[in-house]
Amino acid sequence: MPPKRRVEPRRRPLQARSQVTVEAVLQATAYILVRDGYARLTTNRIAERAGVNIASLYQFFPNKEAIVVELERRHGERTDAAMMAALARPRGPDLESTLRALVSAYVAAQTIDPALQRVFVEEVPRLRGRRSATAGEQCATEVTAFLAASGVGSPRLELAGWMLATVCRTVVYHGVLERSADACSGALVDEMVAMLSRWLRADPSSAAT
Repeated sequence: MPPKRRVEPRRRPLQARSQVTVEAVLQATAYILVRDGYARLTTNRIAERAGVNIASLYQFFPNKEAIVVELERRHGERTDAAMMAALARPRGPDLESTLRALVSAYVAAQTIDPALQRVFVEEVPRLRGRRSATAGEQCATEVTAFLAASGVGSPRLELAGWMLATVCRTVVYHGVLERSADACSGALVDEMVAMLSRWLRADPSSAAT
């Protein structure tokens, strides 16, 4: 079995000049990924676009996979911060207010460079070391607590929380890419809140009748 390719940076930049080099490499990588896709990404193209010597690139990254992993890690930190900021805003105690905060948080996260997010989701292979979950995925347990506090009476609250997080993540991801006007206007959030409210307020016993 061939050895696994290393996907961690060789070393972290400490000096200002090194930091500039790494930032240029990451920005060049993002540009090529969005414009041409992962399949056409090479370290030579990255170095050329970044305006750095290929040897300088290899001082910090062993291969293109390591660059992509670092780029996705940083992108994930930005989307996580946007989502947590949206969840931290004041909201009412009712179900609709909670749902609006949750859906708005997903929208805030997905509108951070959606074209780059699409490449990460649809083109980049499952590289060892890639972030296994964003804050949006990790918040399923928090969603469960929100549902309980809002009086949702599902007998399978943990499952309902996971379903809610998954539906929000999927619909908002495609909505930002395919219906950006609705995402920007708030129409996407309004429709999601209305749909999810009807689902969560439904009498669970009615499904058996």
